[in-house]
Amino acid sequence: MGRIILLIAVGIFAWLAWQKFQSSAPQDRRKLLLQWLLIGLALVAVLLAISGRLHWVAAAIALVLPVLGRTLGWLSRHLPWLAPLIARHAQAREEQKKRDEQPGDADKTPPLTPVEARRILGVSADAGREEIIGAHRKLIQKLHPDRGGNDYLASRINAAKELLLRDI
Repeated sequence: MGRIILLIAVGIFAWLAWQKFQSSAPQDRRKLLLQWLLIGLALVAVLLAISGRLHWVAAAIALVLPVLGRTLGWLSRHLPWLAPLIARHAQAREEQKKRDEQPGDADKTPPLTPVEARRILGVSADAGREEIIGAHRKLIQKLHPDRGGNDYLASRINAAKELLLRDI
């Protein structure tokens, strides 16, 4: 009975993971797979430890590590043409990481003009300081990110207020 419950739980987890995988962005899929692999390995290790069958895993690791070390040493000695390929791949990953860290032109917002700032806040050209502050307060209460708005709208409203108050 316990195995059936465990099998059902694994099936539900696999189905939810597949749904998450399909709905994720392509650049996030590799990260998701790695996370799920590590979580799965940890769960298997815990289950093996609970059932008392973890000893064969330790023996397998003890066997694989020296074999892996010798294989990598053999590959580096007998296939020297692999080293430039590995270095080129590492360099390409570093360049991609740098490009990802730098904001692109799509993230930049165009500067506000006084006419556009008045239109955003809904005030006239001869509006005073109190009217601008009141219009800003009314809009920001509706469109603040904490109340269902978004960062872009809140930043545009704040920029409009700053521009108009600077001009007064």
